[in-house]
Amino acid sequence: MTLLDAVLSLSEAPSRHEALQRILRALARVTAADALSVLTAADDGSVAVTAQIGLSPATRGLCFRPAEHPRLRRATLATGPIRFLDPSEPDPYNGWLLGNAGEIHPIHACMAVPLRVEDRLAGLLTLDACDPHGLRDLRDEEARVFAGLCAAALRLDASPASAPEARRLVSPAPGAPAVPGRSLGMQRVEREIAVLAPLSVPVLVTGETGVGKELVARALHERSPRASRPLVVVNCAAIPAQLVESELFGHKKGAFTGATAARAGRFEAARGGTVFLDEVGELPLAAQAQLLRVLQEGEIQPVGDDRAHRVEARVVAATNRDLRREVDEGRFRADLFHRLWVYPICVPPLRERREDIPALCERFAAGFAVELGARRVDFTEAALRALAQRDWPGNVRELKHAVERAVLSRTVADGEGAAGRELVLRLEDVEPWAGERSRAPRIEPPGPWPLDAARERPVEPLAETLERARREAFARAFQAAGGNAAMAGRLLGLSRSFAYKEAVRLGLLPGPEPQRR
Repeated sequence: MTLLDAVLSLSEAPSRHEALQRILRALARVTAADALSVLTAADDGSVAVTAQIGLSPATRGLCFRPAEHPRLRRATLATGPIRFLDPSEPDPYNGWLLGNAGEIHPIHACMAVPLRVEDRLAGLLTLDACDPHGLRDLRDEEARVFAGLCAAALRLDASPASAPEARRLVSPAPGAPAVPGRSLGMQRVEREIAVLAPLSVPVLVTGETGVGKELVARALHERSPRASRPLVVVNCAAIPAQLVESELFGHKKGAFTGATAARAGRFEAARGGTVFLDEVGELPLAAQAQLLRVLQEGEIQPVGDDRAHRVEARVVAATNRDLRREVDEGRFRADLFHRLWVYPICVPPLRERREDIPALCERFAAGFAVELGARRVDFTEAALRALAQRDWPGNVRELKHAVERAVLSRTVADGEGAAGRELVLRLEDVEPWAGERSRAPRIEPPGPWPLDAARERPVEPLAETLERARREAFARAFQAAGGNAAMAGRLLGLSRSFAYKEAVRLGLLPGPEPQRR
């Protein structure tokens, strides 16, 4: 069923990126890999992260030059799957694995498969497992099959622009909105996207957390003349302050401690395309000065390099902060603010467009149904009404998670798997996630604690308290997910492999059978 799901992703996924993500999720179910990724090859020989599971979100769009990374160089020259057995070769993803911010142990499992389209290198499929034997059960033939599916997904967008049939496969349907919603506010956003997309001027997208600012940025790119070039997404808040300039603009070998090789920055990776700077208000002032130079002069200066380099990429930025106030308080440069504030697009919060909520719920449920293998997911009128009446302080992102939890709750309540079934979400399924109980609890400041009560309630070590809370959170997640590690990881905001390993450590799941040597 997993391979079938991966094949169906090519025809059912709404975009190339989503197709790749679904293929990686299907591959993750049949391996013990802690991280999987698809890198796409550019004309200059570099490769950039296009889709991934198990890596830091900051790796999205991360660009590598294979000549500077022995493993990537060997992978791009290989004719089939290649397993890396030399622990002295550095791993390009060192420090990027979720739940493992430090260096990856040199003894771990790592493999790559070249992706070819019409005998041309289109990219790489990579797998990493912290367990040295984690990829032992994945045969080369199986890796080739999944690599072929990834290459087919890349082929959709790699077709010549002159082929109208291919363009229809990757272009939105005529009249389809770039971002979900038919309210007056979202119709205004749609008109603004239509006017700004063909231009090269910077665009600032504003709005509260979770309203869909990245969707607007993707629509601006996909409807622009740059659509055939990369869209590089940078989460400015996720990059350590001391590494921001290196990540954005690159660095030379030896520029700082740990810079063992030169690395191209995100602007180099997006050459000719678009750089989306999410949470641009989080950039430190030094990086803001460099960004201003990019916007004014079209130049970047890699860390440790005395020369400036020309680069051509459109900048779309997003923030949930009030940048005017940030300028007044000295945290954001006034000149950069005015360069970005050419024409701001303000995405309205969900509470101001409640009429969009039912359609959004059905959209999210349909997407999650595909992932679960369900035939379809419907709502009763009472369930949709309860969802539409909520303010949703987390906006579209919070609504999406609530719908997914409701689907899982219905699946658990029925006591059956979701595969092949039609699910109907009732009021009792959505109420725990749409009502007041889903809000974060209000924490009152502690008042004076009576000494008698303190004697009756002995204080336990903090480590024991945290471990007990951790075990309870994992137990609830695995119970809600029916023991499925992938679903439990989604509920906890963790990767499947990390959720499984932690559940084993906490004694909630049996560990793997020891392998005979």
